Amino acid sequence: MADSSWDNGGHGVPAKAGLPLWAKIGIGCGIAFLVALVTCVGGVAYVANRAKKDPEGLKNQVMGFALDKVRPDWEDFRLVVDQLRTPEGCRALYAANPGLAKTWPTESAFLQAAAAWQKDLVPAPDLTPDLMEHQGLRINHHLGGPVEVGWSPKSGRAVYVTFESARKSGDKGPRRVQEVDVR
Repeated sequence: MADSSWDNGGHGVPAKAGLPLWAKIGIGCGIAFLVALVTCVGGVAYVANRAKKDPEGLKNQVMGFALDKVRPDWEDFRLVVDQLRTPEGCRALYAANPGLAKTWPTESAFLQAAAAWQKDLVPAPDLTPDLMEHQGLRINHHLGGPVEVGWSPKSGRAVYVTFESARKSGDKGPRRVQEVDVR
């Protein structure tokens, strides 16, 4: 009597030719790893070669990139320092930034504190590589949060300003100040 089942249990099925799937995946991952490794080694060799040939040029290029990156923060900081140097500027700064009320509950308290440091504040200079390297500039970006900009001049008082957030491209006008610390 004949078997009426269509399932033959895998008997008589020819074996697939070629590599199994796990081998193909392993070869693909190995090739991707080698490409990434060669790219990293090549990049490191390129930068090392440039640094060896022209170290001053590479330093200037990196410093130029850094200057462009921090320039918006520095310009906002300079505006705040300029405001802190006069009573009228302090009034405008306090009125535009309600976050300052955490430290100074009233405008008169802020103006009284500012009067103590105004004569010792020096104007913030233009942003230069020398300022970044040797003159006490500090800029800290907290991911998605406040930006702290500080400057400790050789003469005069140090000023530290905390802005609510980083300046986004296309933003116009002053950023909100959360905190001012003059030492």
